[in-house]
Amino acid sequence: MKQQKEQSQGPLRRFMRGWGGALLWALVISAVLRAGVVQASWVPSGSMEPTLLPGDHMLVNKLCYDLKLPFTGVVLLPLGEPQRGDVVVFANPTGHGSDFVKRIVGLPGETVAMRGKVLYIDGKPLAQDWGRYSGRSHAGDHFGPVKVPPKSYFMMGDNRDNSFDSRFWNQGRGGFVPREEIVGRAEVVLWSWKNFPVSLRLDRLAHLID
Repeated sequence: MKQQKEQSQGPLRRFMRGWGGALLWALVISAVLRAGVVQASWVPSGSMEPTLLPGDHMLVNKLCYDLKLPFTGVVLLPLGEPQRGDVVVFANPTGHGSDFVKRIVGLPGETVAMRGKVLYIDGKPLAQDWGRYSGRSHAGDHFGPVKVPPKSYFMMGDNRDNSFDSRFWNQGRGGFVPREEIVGRAEVVLWSWKNFPVSLRLDRLAHLID
């Protein structure tokens, strides 16, 4: 009787009651977690070297600043404020393409300037600016001063002479990243692929970003 009942349910229903249902629930839970809790992201360029290398795949904490309604930008509960030094993932400032990853160097209300590869915040050199510089002259060596608007942040790559960051964006908003466009904070490197030749960089695994 049980076998006849299962046969009468049809292949789709039998599939959903078995492994198919478990797989579907796993996908749903994964989508919800990615929408509101964590997501994986990867580094396509060398703009954050040596902190992040091209081919690093990192885990992004989406709960560090806000609890948002999944699949929306609606903030249910503020959980914290972005801090200087945080390595964050945010929406592409050009309006198209994959997300960017940079470091927050300027906070709301602060004045940011660059003078000869020295980063100034409110007129004072920033002692720990996380930057790495080459000896050559660069278009970003002299920048500003500019004042960061409320609820916005000034982003820079650690590889200062090879980073397309807030010094060069415009897009009608002066290079600043609004808080609502920050996806989350990069926490840990999950794995890292070297492109040529293709190999797993074991020394990068579980490397904490600080």
